[in-house]
Amino acid sequence: MKKFIFAVIILLSLFSCSSKGGSEQNGNFLSTTSSISAPQARMKESTSSDYASDSSEKTAERKLIVSVDIRVNSKDVEKSYKSIEEKLKEYNGYFDNVESSKNRYHLTIRIPKENLYAFIDFIEQNEKVENKNINTQDVTETYYDTENRIKNREVLLEKLRNYLREARNIDEILKVEDRINTLTYEIETMKGNLKNLQSSVDYSRVTLNILNPEAIKSSTNIYNKYLNLISFLKAFFSGILFFLVGFTAAAIPIVLILALFYYICFGKIGLIKKLYNKIK
Repeated sequence: MKKFIFAVIILLSLFSCSSKGGSEQNGNFLSTTSSISAPQARMKESTSSDYASDSSEKTAERKLIVSVDIRVNSKDVEKSYKSIEEKLKEYNGYFDNVESSKNRYHLTIRIPKENLYAFIDFIEQNEKVENKNINTQDVTETYYDTENRIKNREVLLEKLRNYLREARNIDEILKVEDRINTLTYEIETMKGNLKNLQSSVDYSRVTLNILNPEAIKSSTNIYNKYLNLISFLKAFFSGILFFLVGFTAAAIPIVLILALFYYICFGKIGLIKKLYNKIK
């Protein structure tokens, strides 16, 4: 057991020296949880120096994410859409999302970065561009930093697997396996992020809106007229209803008074009738 622990300490010390230029490591790797996490701390410290050397070798390969927003006015949105669809196939691009209505298209396009500006030129030459916005995001540092973090973790992961083969104690095995699982998850997550980042670099995103403003304006006017008609009819029938309610409320007392007058004068009481009979 002591020989195994001593071998682990020596290996981790050598790993630390290679990434930090000769710094010493203290502590027992497998004695406590904190000692297991020590290689990760050294790995993080070595990342910046590793990145500095690697990025200097790759300065010509900058990682840029380009996003473009374009608004196009067209008298025939279907024709414009078909034209753009054909050109997009020619440039090896594709539609990431398509939303359409009678007089408009909202398109999300992914196109290889080397064909982006040729595609924009095609749109400007064949369509009436109302608005255009190009945004460039430099992710070079993030990309190579992530790449180097993956490499460092893979080196550490291989060392931990070697330690696991030599482990004899159950407690040691469980601790190393837990650290291996954590590192494996981190590596897979970083690789996924790196893949998405590379995809965003390789394929620029173009958000394209194709509109027929005249048709939209006409449709809006018709819709507004329809709303005005509905409002007028509502007001008209509301006025009639209000009049009937008001008339009924005012007529009820009059009707009651007339009914009472008839009852007293000509009904069962018949005062006028009795008076007439006396006079007669």
